[in-house]
Amino acid sequence: MLETDVLIVGAGPVGLLSALALAQEGVGVIVVEASDRLNDSPRAAIYFPSTLQALQELGVLDDLERRGLRNSRLGHHVPELNFHAVISLDVLRGISFDYMVHAGQDVVDEIAMEHARRYGAQVLFEHRLTTLRQDAHSVTATLETPAGVREIRAKWMIGADGARSTVRHLLGVEFEGHTWSNRFVATNVYFDFQAQGYERANFVCDPVYCGVVALLDSQGLWRLTYQEDAALPVTTFRERLPERYAHFIPDGMKYEIKAAQPYSIHQRCATRLRVGRVCLAGDAAHATNPLGGLGLTTGFWTGLILSDLLGAVEKGECDPEILDRFSQERRRVFWEVTSPAATQNKRMLEEQDPQQRRRDVAAIQATASNPEAALPMVALPFKLIGDPLRENSRWRNFDPTTAKGLT
Repeated sequence: MLETDVLIVGAGPVGLLSALALAQEGVGVIVVEASDRLNDSPRAAIYFPSTLQALQELGVLDDLERRGLRNSRLGHHVPELNFHAVISLDVLRGISFDYMVHAGQDVVDEIAMEHARRYGAQVLFEHRLTTLRQDAHSVTATLETPAGVREIRAKWMIGADGARSTVRHLLGVEFEGHTWSNRFVATNVYFDFQAQGYERANFVCDPVYCGVVALLDSQGLWRLTYQEDAALPVTTFRERLPERYAHFIPDGMKYEIKAAQPYSIHQRCATRLRVGRVCLAGDAAHATNPLGGLGLTTGFWTGLILSDLLGAVEKGECDPEILDRFSQERRRVFWEVTSPAATQNKRMLEEQDPQQRRRDVAAIQATASNPEAALPMVALPFKLIGDPLRENSRWRNFDPTTAKGLT
């Protein structure tokens, strides 16, 4: 039987970056993943200044910037009103990073896994969790592998295995909240959107044909995410794709789709993020609609703060009961910051009332025209850090906006 300090279920960005953070503190880590490879389907695409600060601390930012690209401009488009405005991150200069980095989530996964392995973390693919049991001193996972059933015993387990989390299911923890009546379809496509007046990152507001358009790399790969009614058959989404694309790409212009994936979208949070020696992070802990990129950002910080606390517990610097406070604080951040902001982003993109849409346009124009007015909006992702819960946390002073009175 394999034994380790922390067993992480799920080799996504939250699981792998958490593994890296733990391994850097000398904590033994094994990551298990049910699939036979890292997930390369279209998922997250943009990483905010708050995330970049942590990636720099973890030592992976340089690699990410080499493979991704920088951007400091966010376009807002309302085609019906012939409206286009740009909000800049330049206002963050002198406070934090004044740009975002664009890259596919699979790029983050690859870099995080490489760095975690350098520090001694193991990543095991084709290891599907089937059961777990725990006592006062350890948690034991039973996993199905191509070589047969095996067990791994750890002092602690992190469930970072997505919104359909097997770990959360095995713990019997409720995923409270709701699922939206529409779904998102995320596509990676080769097409020159900038030649059509788009910025490198864009919100497109429309009651039916809203979407997000963002450049992913320097080779011209873009992410186009649009919505459709979740009552439509998910198996035939590609048949409807050309009609949706026609509202973003002019008729007759050629494009090449590299990947496409439909997703259900949620506003949900686990009723508790700790059960004994098992904790939840990432989408296993809380899932939001992706508009504004707040889901991965929140999950990322939940994983890093949890890793910091587990490292402190292993070193005898903290009582394990601090993990109950972790559960309370991360639930607070989700319900008080993440979910309201992401819900507001979704409302704005698909707002149907003409008068409200004009009010939204006026607010965006006012923000774009006054950089200082943009500061609370572009600094919001720092609020997702929340309280790291201990004075000696490496993440204690990672919200520089407090000096600007933006608490």
